[in-house]
Order: sequence, then C-alpha cells, then structure tokens
Amino acid sequence: MIKIFKNFLTNEECEKLSEIALIGVKEGWVGPGANSPGEYNYVKRMTSRAYMKEKKYPKYVIEISNKIRTFMNLEHHPLILKYKDFQQGSEGVVVSVTYPGGDVPEHKDLRSDEGWATYRCNVMTQKPEYGGKLYVDGEYVEIDVGDLHCYYPSEQRHAVTEVLGNTERILWMFGAHRPYQDFLRQ
Repeated sequence: MIKIFKNFLTNEECEKLSEIALIGVKEGWVGPGANSPGEYNYVKRMTSRAYMKEKKYPKYVIEISNKIRTFMNLEHHPLILKYKDFQQGSEGVVVSVTYPGGDVPEHKDLRSDEGWATYRCNVMTQKPEYGGKLYVDGEYVEIDVGDLHCYYPSEQRHAVTEVLGNTERILWMFGAHRPYQDFLRQ
C-alpha cells in the first residue's frame, strides 16, 4: 500500500533540496551508505543516516518536513530518530544521493524500539537519466521529481534499481513511527 501525491513539491523546492543534499556530501554530513546494518562504506549511495550526529538540517529542510507532516497528519507521531543504536539522520529526516552504478538492495526498514511501524513520506528531488526505479513489494512504483510517496518500509519490502547515466538520484525521506494497527487499518 503506497500513497502518491503528484507534484507535491515544486521544481524550485526540489532544486533547493537537491542543492542542500549535494552541499551535505561536500561538507561530510552526507556520507557512504550501508552495505549491511551498521556498515557504512557504500560510496555509490551516500546518506545522512549515520552522519548527522548533533547537526541540524537547514531551516528550509525542516519547513518542508513540517509541510509534509501536517499534510499527512503525522504531527503527533514520533519522529524517526534512531533504531537501536543506529542514528537516522536528524530531526526525522534522511537524505540519500545515489550515484551512477549505485542501487538499494531489497529490504525492510526496522520498526521503532517500541515496535511501532516506520512510515516514510519521500520525495525524489533529482531523477537519474535512467534506472533508479522504486519497487515496493516487488511492484514498480512510478514516481517523478516532486511526487510525495508514502508507505510503510518496515512492513513492505522495497528496493531501487541501479542508477544509470550521469545524474545522481536524490531522495529526501521524512516520516514518523506509527502504531502497527494504523498500517492494518489502511
């Protein structure tokens, strides 16, 4: 079960978020992605997941996060901050920059330490020339730059195919932990 809201963010909003993500790579608060839990050395997919520590995102990112949380009625649900000892970006937000040759193997995210389901609302702010296709529960999900797409990655297997061409795929992830019963009621 995935919800898609076409053109949720404007091209200008997406360009600004993409610029912030690439600044993060340069400044080091976006670093190598995980090959397996706790092993962050995959340089074809960079992420803020384990690198934010005490850092905060620029105000603009939090404004977008609040816009999404309000739109999706997530204001009263806890932010995704960490699982066990694994940090999850900062302020409930994670960004990933996947370079040509990079992908995301099929997996499920963890639930919160309290057992609540993980619910993410994502926006791709830069699309690769080819590849970088999202699959949820084995089915292709067509998304474009600016589309808000929300699902339960702790309950649904998901993957992204290899990015091809010369353009990075940039994805911003916003979300909350919700009781699993919310997932069952949808």
